[in-house]
Amino acid sequence: MKKNSKATFIRIVVSFLIVLVFLFFMKGNIYRMAVKYEDGGGRKTYEVKDEAFAKYINENLPNDEGLDQKINIDMIVDFSQEMTAKALDFSERATESDPQKTRVGGLANYEGYAAFSAAIGNYLTRMYLNSEWEAKPKKGKLYLFGTNKTKGAKDGWFKDHDFVIFRNKNTKEEIYIDPVAFDSYGVKRVDKYQK
Repeated sequence: MKKNSKATFIRIVVSFLIVLVFLFFMKGNIYRMAVKYEDGGGRKTYEVKDEAFAKYINENLPNDEGLDQKINIDMIVDFSQEMTAKALDFSERATESDPQKTRVGGLANYEGYAAFSAAIGNYLTRMYLNSEWEAKPKKGKLYLFGTNKTKGAKDGWFKDHDFVIFRNKNTKEEIYIDPVAFDSYGVKRVDKYQK
């Protein structure tokens, strides 16, 4: 009897660990299934004017001689999120959203994260893709399983949650990202809310 209960316990622990590993690898899909984003209006788009900020971006690009030939919008989107996560620490109490200033202080809220990531994205698209794409920080309306959670939110994740839309000026293709979700959970892309 003891041997049987020990084997059952081991099976339960192993099963639990397998589920945890599965959830870890599927977290992006689970997040995209549960949370959808709607454009609630634009925010100010900042340009990279500061030499130190431009230097930060250039120093954090991969050291690859062939980068000019193979870079694409997906790489630029990923670089903008990775550099944002590396440079900033999240704080709901942070009030500055100008990327030139948040980079120095290192603290940003949702609006600051989106502005920082969009500024990097626009800098890189101008450098590598002839500004065919643009990145715009947006006020977010977040929907959890189809229910607008921004409307009644008093604080936290659903209140004042900004994100970024990368949009192709010619084809109108859009890529939605949430730099805070990337920094917090590793979620590279988010989904647009469909009415």
